[in-house]
Amino acid sequence: MAREERCPWCGSKISHDKFLEVQTAIREEERRKLAAAVESVKAELVKQRKKELAEVREILQKDRDAALAKREAEFARERDALQKKIADISRRVAKGGGDVADGGEIDLYEELRAAFPDDALSRRGKEGNLLLDVRYKGKSAGKLLIGTKARASWQQAFVTRIRQELSEADADHAILSATAFPAGKKELFIDSGVIVVAPARVRAIVEVLRKALVAMHVAKLSDAERTDKLNKLFRFITSPTFKRKLAEATDLTNEALQIDVDEKRAHDLVWRKRGTVLTRIRQVLRDIDADVSAIVESREENEPVKIAAFRVTR
Repeated sequence: MAREERCPWCGSKISHDKFLEVQTAIREEERRKLAAAVESVKAELVKQRKKELAEVREILQKDRDAALAKREAEFARERDALQKKIADISRRVAKGGGDVADGGEIDLYEELRAAFPDDALSRRGKEGNLLLDVRYKGKSAGKLLIGTKARASWQQAFVTRIRQELSEADADHAILSATAFPAGKKELFIDSGVIVVAPARVRAIVEVLRKALVAMHVAKLSDAERTDKLNKLFRFITSPTFKRKLAEATDLTNEALQIDVDEKRAHDLVWRKRGTVLTRIRQVLRDIDADVSAIVESREENEPVKIAAFRVTR
């Protein structure tokens, strides 16, 4: 008598051979479902990995672009600042023709404000003359009136007007910054108590007078003593010794400016090298993006699981 078994699906009696056939079909069905589930999970993982890599790549791209933009902006600001500085240096170093004094392009207000930050500097009237209130321990030690005349020719009225303003401003000394000088005069001279000087020498004269005002303020000199000291100071300012030292300081200044010019040339070379490196960086980053895309977008070629169709007939 043939051996009988219970069908795993319906529980009815079937032959042993049929039972083995059904059992094989069940195993094949389970393997198919398992393979399908594995493929589904793999597809979901690949999809999730693509999404995560895309997000990471986007973040990295934004960070990289922001970092490069920041660096390039810094390079541009540095370059513009140096180019502006070199343009100013070139104007200072260049020698003008005729009797035009050195430093006509200097902004005296900005230069004096930077040089003497503890003092009070203000503009006066329509002509834009400057009043420097020299401060010592928070108190006024004296005032300097600095007139500016950027003219192509000399006029004696310049001195007359600034002497009048000297009284109105209640200042101790008057300095006239002039780009043109009368015949026989050059760079520095004193006319009726007014120190007439080229723009490039104004700061040096202000430093000398400022120190004298502070020293006399601290010493609490009488008016007669102050007058005597100032007369000696004026004689020194117009002496060959002072002019020689001032000329030496000017030469050293020009030498320092030339160093800046040389530095700018060196910076130009650095900028060119930096530009080359930045270009190479961009290319390498593009190559990296291409490699990442190739990895993410590629598909693995796996043999599909072949399951024969099987239908059990009862």
